[in-house]
Amino acid sequence: MMAGIPPIQAAVSRQKCGSTKLCVAEPSECDPSTGTNCFFLSARQQSGQKFDFELSGQSSGYIAAGVSTAANEAGSHRAYICANNNGAVRYLTGTIDNSVLNTTEALDSSNQRGTVNNGKIQCTFTAALPDTSSRASTQYSLSITTGSYNAISGELGRADFKVLTPLVNISDPATNVSNLLANDTTPSSAALVTPTKSFLPALLVTACMLAFTVM
Repeated sequence: MMAGIPPIQAAVSRQKCGSTKLCVAEPSECDPSTGTNCFFLSARQQSGQKFDFELSGQSSGYIAAGVSTAANEAGSHRAYICANNNGAVRYLTGTIDNSVLNTTEALDSSNQRGTVNNGKIQCTFTAALPDTSSRASTQYSLSITTGSYNAISGELGRADFKVLTPLVNISDPATNVSNLLANDTTPSSAALVTPTKSFLPALLVTACMLAFTVM
């Protein structure tokens, strides 16, 4: 049997965002304590490389908080995973590489708590992040991903990115954070192309009719 973690003591919310904790959400101003369509992640520095995280999102499988030194989906992300395990939260750690989760590598984390309520998963945890000397030690890209979870086998599905931030100083609560994925206009561009194709048959018919008229 896969054991769950203790329930959270208070619902994850936007309270103290910008003052004591850095927050990112999609939609950008949604409140995870009240809304159901809200993906939310916060980080609060305890000291040095140790941070308290809050994660919230709607999923029948899992949600995961990602921390990376590369602000792209194809990069390697440290993953802190909260899975819906038959109404309880199962907590795992690992990495996401090219949207594939690997839980063989255990990450340094503690104080894990989580709750599932009507499909909304909320969890809190403390994580110690690596100190990389080649850059500012608290400059990271944060992400939120979701995917399927099989409570019987423990299998985790591919990670679907909902939030991905630029590299930001996560130790500064006042840092302005944006979701790079919110600016993806690919679907809109594709929609504009479709009507153009629909006019081609009509134009061909018109051209044929004009040719016969001239003859």
